[in-house]
Amino acid sequence: MALPASVSFARLRWALAAAVLGASAGATAFGVSEILPPPGAVARGVRLGGVRVAPGETARAAAEAAAGRVLARRLQVTWGSEALVSASAAELGATVDVDGLTRAIESVGRRGDLTARLDQALEARRGAVSIPVRVELPVEPLAGRLERLKEERDTPPIAARLDLATHAATAHAAGRYLDVYAAAEAAARALEDPSSPDAVAAPAFEIEPRASTEVVAAIDTSQVVSRFETHFGFTGDQAGRAQNVRRAATGMDGVVLMPGSVVSFNANVGPRSEENGFAEAPEIYKGEIRPGIGGGTCQVAGTLHAAAVFGGVDVMERANHSRPSGYIRIGLDATVVYPTVDLKLRNPYDFPIVIHAAVDKGTLAFELLGRRHPATVSFATATVGTADYKRRIEEIAGLPEGKVVLKQHGIRGVSIKKTRTIHLAGGPDRVEVTTDTYPPTLEIYQVAPGTDVEAALPPLPDSRTAENDHKPPVGR
Repeated sequence: MALPASVSFARLRWALAAAVLGASAGATAFGVSEILPPPGAVARGVRLGGVRVAPGETARAAAEAAAGRVLARRLQVTWGSEALVSASAAELGATVDVDGLTRAIESVGRRGDLTARLDQALEARRGAVSIPVRVELPVEPLAGRLERLKEERDTPPIAARLDLATHAATAHAAGRYLDVYAAAEAAARALEDPSSPDAVAAPAFEIEPRASTEVVAAIDTSQVVSRFETHFGFTGDQAGRAQNVRRAATGMDGVVLMPGSVVSFNANVGPRSEENGFAEAPEIYKGEIRPGIGGGTCQVAGTLHAAAVFGGVDVMERANHSRPSGYIRIGLDATVVYPTVDLKLRNPYDFPIVIHAAVDKGTLAFELLGRRHPATVSFATATVGTADYKRRIEEIAGLPEGKVVLKQHGIRGVSIKKTRTIHLAGGPDRVEVTTDTYPPTLEIYQVAPGTDVEAALPPLPDSRTAENDHKPPVGR
C-alpha cells in the first residue's frame, strides 16, 4: 500500500539524517554541508510571505524586499459597495520589523541540535517553511482618514417613545457604528496574507437602545413627577413662532429617560429648518432680535428645563439666554442652537421618566411622568450683580431730519445666584447653587445723518437707577 507523500517524505528525510549521522566523520561532514545552509546564506527553499528567497540572496536583502512588497500594496477599506479609503500600506502608517524578519530567515537550519537543524533545512527544501511578514498597522492614521466618513455613516440607536394617548410604544432601532479598530486589524491581516483580496470590509458593531419597544410599553406613568407651563402668542404675526413651538414640543413628546440615561434636546428635535417643519420667526442673535428659522424653539427648551428643575432631574448641559425672557422666570430659561448649544437632562431616579408635551392654543406645558413622585423642589434666585447697558447709534440715509427711531430697547445686565433644594422622599436634601449671567443688551437708535444725538436722545440710565424702565422683549 502506498503511503501519503508527506509520510513517505518524512521517512526519507529521517533515513537520510540517520545515514548522515551514522557515517564516518568525513562523510558526515560532507553530508551535513550539503543539507545545512552555509555561513551567511539562507537555507535553500525558504519562503518569505509566500515568495521563495532567490538563491544567493542574503537574509537582509530578502527581508527588505518582502517588506517593500507589503508596504507598497494598496488596500481599499469599503463600506458596503463604497470605497472609504484607498491607500498603500505605507500611506496608512504600516511598518515591518526588517531586523526581526532577517533574524527569522537566518535561523532556519540553525536552531537546536544537528537533527533539528537538518529537519529545518529539509523542510525548507520541500517548500514547507514559509515565514510570515508581520505588519504593524497603527489605528491612528486610518482613524484620521475615516473620521469624517465615520461621522457621516454612524447611526445612533433610536429609542422607543411612548404615545401617552394610547400607551403604545414606537419601534426602536439599533445604532450602527463603523469599527475603526477592527478595520485596522482586518487591514493588517490582509497585508500579511498575499492571497487575500485588496478590499477590506470595514466592520460595524450595533448597540441596542436601553429604551426598547418592550421596555417602554411597560413603563408606569401613573404619577406626575413635575409640571411646568408657559404662554405664547399664536395669532397674527406670531403664527410662525407658534408653529415652531408646536414642532419643537412634538419632538420631545414621549421621549423616555431611563434611569441614569441622558437625553439631548437637539438630538430629538433636530435641525431648525423648513424641511424639518420650522418656520421663520423672530429670534435673538448676538443680543439683537432678528428674523430666523426656528424662533420660539428656546421657549420649548426653557419650559422643559423648568419642568426638569422642579422634578429634581439632573441638568447636565444648559445655557441661559443673552437676556431675560418675558415668558419665563429668570434663571429657568434655556437657549438652544442646533447643533452646538444643547439642553441635556439626566434621570437620577431608579425608574423611567416619560416626557409629555402639550400645546393648546397659547399654552405650552411639559409633564414628567413616572411611577412615583420622588421629590419636592424649591427654587430661589438672588441678584448678585448688575451692569449698565450701552447705546449704539445708526445713521440711516433717507430718515427725515429730526426723526429718531428706537430700534431696540436697552436692558441692564444682571448676574443671579440660583439655589435649588431637592427634598427627596425618605432621603437627605440636596442643595445646588449655580450662577447665571445675562450681559447688558444694547440700546439701538436710528437717526438721520448729522443729528445732534445728545440733544435728540434721552440720557442713558446709570447704576443709580433702580430698574430699567423698558420691559424686556420676548426671547426666542
